[in-house]
Amino acid sequence: MRKRIGFICGQIQREEYYPKLIEELGILANGSDMDLFVFINFGVFDHDILLYAEGEKSVYRIPDLDLFSGIIVEESVLHIDGMADELYEYLKKNARCPVIYLKSKREAFPGILFSDKQSMKDITNHFIKEHGFTRICHMAGRWELQDAHERCEGYMEAMLEAGIPVTDSMIFYGDYWKNKGKEAVDHFLDGKNDLPEAIVCANDFMAVALMKELLSRGIKVPEDVCVSGYDNAVEGQDFSIPVTTFDTDGKEMAHKAFSLIRDLSRGKEVPGISYVNNRMILRNSCGCGTQSHDVDLLRKISLLEEKHFGSSYIYFMINSFEVAFDEVDIFSRADFYFKYTGAEEGYICLTEDALDASARPVEKMNDYTDTMILKRIYYSDERRYKGPNSKFERGNILPEKNLRENEASTYYVIPVHSQNRVYGYLCLMYGKDGFPNNFLQSYAGSLGSVIDNYNTRRMFMSTEEMRKVYLKDELTGIYNRRGLEQNLNILSDRAKRRGSYLSIVSLDMDGLKKINDLYGHAEGDASLSEFASVLLSVLENEEICARYGGDEFAAILLSSDKDRHLRFEDDLEKALKHANEVLQKPYTLHASCGVVSIQDLSTESIRACMVAADKIMYENKKKYKESLGEKAR
Repeated sequence: MRKRIGFICGQIQREEYYPKLIEELGILANGSDMDLFVFINFGVFDHDILLYAEGEKSVYRIPDLDLFSGIIVEESVLHIDGMADELYEYLKKNARCPVIYLKSKREAFPGILFSDKQSMKDITNHFIKEHGFTRICHMAGRWELQDAHERCEGYMEAMLEAGIPVTDSMIFYGDYWKNKGKEAVDHFLDGKNDLPEAIVCANDFMAVALMKELLSRGIKVPEDVCVSGYDNAVEGQDFSIPVTTFDTDGKEMAHKAFSLIRDLSRGKEVPGISYVNNRMILRNSCGCGTQSHDVDLLRKISLLEEKHFGSSYIYFMINSFEVAFDEVDIFSRADFYFKYTGAEEGYICLTEDALDASARPVEKMNDYTDTMILKRIYYSDERRYKGPNSKFERGNILPEKNLRENEASTYYVIPVHSQNRVYGYLCLMYGKDGFPNNFLQSYAGSLGSVIDNYNTRRMFMSTEEMRKVYLKDELTGIYNRRGLEQNLNILSDRAKRRGSYLSIVSLDMDGLKKINDLYGHAEGDASLSEFASVLLSVLENEEICARYGGDEFAAILLSSDKDRHLRFEDDLEKALKHANEVLQKPYTLHASCGVVSIQDLSTESIRACMVAADKIMYENKKKYKESLGEKAR
């Protein structure tokens, strides 16, 4: 098996640092004929969701560390309480290969830091010397991290060298995230008459949160208070007042980490702390820059489009997964939505008992089984999806035969879980310039949730009972609106693959109100059931029908015969005539019908055909009523 390098981190933003860092780590590893495995999770931004956090934490327990030639850790993006310390203890106990920490220092392992102290000293001196400020405050980062101390020391050193005393009220201890803006402003103001002239923040996320809070209180930036950040995050670039910041060089960081791993592997001594450089970027938040002058506009537009795209498809995906009742349902949806992850290649690896949770005690559901099952292989060309169902040892991450033989590659590993119940993981590969997108988190989360729902439902009822309760109309036994929508997607996919004809039929059972008024609602219900039976009798093969309103029905026709919709209308008329002769009711079963055959099987064309079929049906209903001498309603 090819040698490996592991990179363990949290939610990696699509700012310049992380793509450059991972790309360069991949180039260095692959160039040395080693695979790079990137283990990510998406963090928890509501600290009350403790069980969900446990599921996210599980990512570092997936691999067999003995298969790695080096491990690199970036703990500043592990936004889960306690995860950084748990990971550190886990690595101390289990890692026999070199371990390198980025942007922080742990006692047992070498660390690589950006020149945080000097950078923070430089920006503080910028406010002191270029702006002439003396009331300068500091919003510090997560205090358990080394870089937070370094940045605070740089601020302190610049202030003390300028002869400006620093009091406790001038420093607020934040968390490197977006939820401390109000607390920070309350701390810095605290009844004081004089606003700070500048606030030096330990990263851009906190700077943006701080500026939002200042602006909400009518305090202008930079006119009333100047603000600076750190790390050159996209959020800081895109904010209405772009953030003065420091750009971190991910490429240089990768080279330094790889060099340390190589030296340690050769038995050489390395320094406990190494440093790489940053560069200051002056923007509007300190009044010195021009808005977004260094930001690639096309990249910004691309990120905005991705956010919009992600939120749209996430909504449809979540609703689609809700009506998955068995393995076929689950993976047909996973197959359909995989392409929106942006990955070139992907694998779904599940625990042995993921689809039979009763096989494992509840107290052991928060970890992976030693043996995993490769359930799906995906390629960017969706026609090449595979379902191998092959077993392999979890520590290998993938079966050896599924790792690329001819070239070393970069793999992203993401946990699949529901709360703290772990069901497996995704392993994804991206093409040139590819990177995990916003959709991926929801894809992994939806997959975990649908597996969990499947297991929960099976505890109480069979798959057929679940389908009946959720997808069937209780009165008639045919599909309801949910069942119609789900099967419409399935049939449209089949029509595309086969080159078949798909038709939408809109139907109204005529005279239901009169039946209810003259003979009672029980007879009205009986007439609806009889009509549904007649409708079912004229369908062929895979065709379906549904009742989606009081007297409103629909049918979906699928055939290789382009005139199938014409035969359907004729068959329905004959079947209703026969039913009326047999039933001998004091009323006549009749339906107004509108049929449209779909040529273009896009979502928009299907929706347009449904509207057109409704229109034709109402026109026919009007004609039928007029033939009876009734006024159409």
